[in-house]
Amino acid sequence: MSLSTLRLALLLLCAALPAGAYEDTLTTEEIQGTLENTKLNEVFSQYLATIQMYDPERATRLGLHGSDAALTARTPERVAKELEAVKRLRAKLGEVRKDAMAADLQVDYVTLDHMLEVDIYEMENLDRLARRPQYYLEPLFLVYQMMSKDYEDYNTRSANAISRLKAFPAVLEQAERNLAHPPALWTRQAIRQADDALNYVSDFVPVFRGYTRYDPVLKTQVDDTMAKVKTALERYAAFLRKDILPASDGDPRSGEYTYGFYLERLHGLDMTPGSALSYSKKAFKKSMKELEKEAANIDGILASEKGWKGVMDKLPKEHPPVSDVLKVFQDEMDRAYQHFDEHKVVEFPKQRLLIKRMPGMMAPVLPYVYYDPPFSLDDTRVSELFVLLPPAALPEAARERVLAAGFNYAQVELLTAYAIMPGMHLRAYEASMNKSRIRRVSRQPVVVNGWACYAELLAEEMGYYSSYWSPFLRRYVRALRAARAYADAALHLKKWTPAEASAFFQDKLYMTKAQADAEVLKATLAPTEGLSYIIGLDRILEMRRYYERTEAKYFDLRRFHTLFLRMGEIPIDLIADEMRRQKREEKKIVR
Repeated sequence: MSLSTLRLALLLLCAALPAGAYEDTLTTEEIQGTLENTKLNEVFSQYLATIQMYDPERATRLGLHGSDAALTARTPERVAKELEAVKRLRAKLGEVRKDAMAADLQVDYVTLDHMLEVDIYEMENLDRLARRPQYYLEPLFLVYQMMSKDYEDYNTRSANAISRLKAFPAVLEQAERNLAHPPALWTRQAIRQADDALNYVSDFVPVFRGYTRYDPVLKTQVDDTMAKVKTALERYAAFLRKDILPASDGDPRSGEYTYGFYLERLHGLDMTPGSALSYSKKAFKKSMKELEKEAANIDGILASEKGWKGVMDKLPKEHPPVSDVLKVFQDEMDRAYQHFDEHKVVEFPKQRLLIKRMPGMMAPVLPYVYYDPPFSLDDTRVSELFVLLPPAALPEAARERVLAAGFNYAQVELLTAYAIMPGMHLRAYEASMNKSRIRRVSRQPVVVNGWACYAELLAEEMGYYSSYWSPFLRRYVRALRAARAYADAALHLKKWTPAEASAFFQDKLYMTKAQADAEVLKATLAPTEGLSYIIGLDRILEMRRYYERTEAKYFDLRRFHTLFLRMGEIPIDLIADEMRRQKREEKKIVR
């Protein structure tokens, strides 16, 4: 049959159909799509209910507060029950017809499927109960978060927090039954955390002051509870030193299979472990060349004699006094808001951000400047920026070194761009505008960390940095992150031992052994996390260049940023696909 004959036959067939047949077919498809969407929402609602039932601590972090008075039971029986429940949910999700859904809900489906699969894999393979001694200390950090955030009635939060603190000693007792052969560096970190928690247990007193002020009975209850917490921490630290550390012979490296699983299922990347290693190695070499080039721009003679490290040593050390650091961050945040509002390259984040001194108990597990977004599903959206200041007890010379290294004015500019505007705070605000609850609870380090790195670059492009040292620091941080990515892949693929990874940081980035060991510790605790920073930045830049090329004079940088961020936390390649689909629908791409 010729092509013209086939066309004629199709025309006659369409003419023979009843007038309403096409509309009826569309209506049927729409009904089927609505049914499948309802099924997807049902699975997700059951998933949230499962988390709240079996893992109350995770539920709190998601913004589900029905079980805020309870701690997660750290027993094999609880893990087995939760695992079985999540497996059933994934099987139920598999019965949903993804192809009948709207395009954006198909993305939600894939994202939820990845979340369930990652949960199942981690419960089956990570063995946190036996291998992670720091897992048993997490309730203390969470209790402080509960009291620090403003998500519901203060007295209710306080009562729930006290209930959790009362249950905390039992969690540490359970650790004595569960722990077996963790990696030595994880045990040492847990000992440091327990010691710091003991030293800074007084950090909890101010957060309960409003709760106990007019009720001596409540004050006595809080004091008694904190005394028991302190006794439990002392016992746990002694247990780790005496019984666990001598038997801490576990391997902290995840292995190639787990690393590949995270690349594919957590991040949704089409990348093998081997290609990730190659990618990060090339990125490290390239970033070091860029760092050397920027060092030569600042001081060519010094760079030729002593390299980038010689130029780094020349970095101005001027910094605010310790009493003014938080105010300087506040002022810098206000300047960043005004600067980017004038340049109109991003939206304005209409969400509160409180800048606070970081409690000492958080120091072992957080970077010294840490952005803490609101709990995912909370309606009250208040973010916090915690800044670790040197303690008053530290000798003056040591305090000066800390302030000069971490809070010189060029560094404060870079940290503001990274963590606040146009960085993590803006991203969290824009992502919260997405109506999908699935996207609000999804965890996508490539998107989050990639955007934070991109924000530093955007700040440079838009002329935000007032010091020519800030671009140099940005390139140093880029090289540091590439080094972390390289070490992350090499460690977990077992190309390097932890000792070799530590030597790499010491040799290439001139770190002390203690600093290098801390980098290795972070890499072992979160496989692929180090890689996520450089992959995320590169993917965002690829997307931007694509739209700059295809939209030409119609390209709107603020529109690009808003569209990207409001996709929420879905795998970054799905963001690229969704943006192209939406752009096609808007018919804005120049062909």
